[in-house]
Amino acid sequence: MKTRVGFVGVGALGGALLERLRLADVSAKAYDIADASLAVARELGAEIVGSPSAAGREVDFVHVTVRTDEEVLAVTLGAQGVLAGMTPPAVLIVHSTIVPETTRRVADEAAAAGVSVVDATVIGIPAWVRAGDASFLLGGPDAVVERVTPHLRALGKAVYHFGPLGAGNVAKIAKNLATAIDRVAMTEVVALAEAGGLDARAFLDMMRVEHHSLTGAWERAFAIDGGHAVGRPATNLLNKDVHHAAGFAGDARCRRRRARDGRRVGPRGYFRGAPPAALTATKTFRAESQRVTMTLFSPKPRWLPSRKLKCSRSARSC
Repeated sequence: MKTRVGFVGVGALGGALLERLRLADVSAKAYDIADASLAVARELGAEIVGSPSAAGREVDFVHVTVRTDEEVLAVTLGAQGVLAGMTPPAVLIVHSTIVPETTRRVADEAAAAGVSVVDATVIGIPAWVRAGDASFLLGGPDAVVERVTPHLRALGKAVYHFGPLGAGNVAKIAKNLATAIDRVAMTEVVALAEAGGLDARAFLDMMRVEHHSLTGAWERAFAIDGGHAVGRPATNLLNKDVHHAAGFAGDARCRRRRARDGRRVGPRGYFRGAPPAALTATKTFRAESQRVTMTLFSPKPRWLPSRKLKCSRSARSC
């Protein structure tokens, strides 16, 4: 029997998943509040419906791809919510990056109607999704995950099941935190390179090829002990090289203070000549990232250098 699917939210991500469904010859119904998104869904062969509940009627799976926790609750619960139209053994697949409590609240309501729920957060920008390169991070009962896995494999390249309901949410939030930290760290790194006179584009082109992600070979940095990740010593990297970077950053900061042309340069000057709005946004992003990082990594992990980072003599004299 041909699989029947409902979609609630067919914007950038939902539209890309819908395109994958068309390639898999799966019929779909679609609901969205944006006329432009519905027009694209219609071009992809979807049946356009007038409410989330209508998208949930007489289907095997319903994909929810709205953005926020509040939007997930709005389109799933209530008289016009998708759960009002769903009947067993249909499965609600929530792709949104939301907190686990929201997913569990939806699942509690769904259980009363005999409908199963899984959280299946997505790794991949829309272009990757269209190319079939999305990965799905799942949380939910084994039996339900086993049922939805073949369906999701037709849409992407990988399905990871991390545990009970909400585990996929946790995995995606943790993964996105790593991405955010990488972005903040790379901003600092490029600023340091520029302060030393390097061309930013040339440096970034080199990093694209030569800087391999830590998690690409995580065994070099972590050992698993009793089910927990324990950092391995990185003597030169953390006890020597990072001190060189700190000293150089101090020197660059000192030079920046002496500059008279008002340009922001050096490790804390993210964009040379950037407009005030861009600088404010960057400061806000960096401050929030630091707050999250300090919350997560205090007290200090045992594998960080034990001695304090010190600036060079010239930096201390500023």
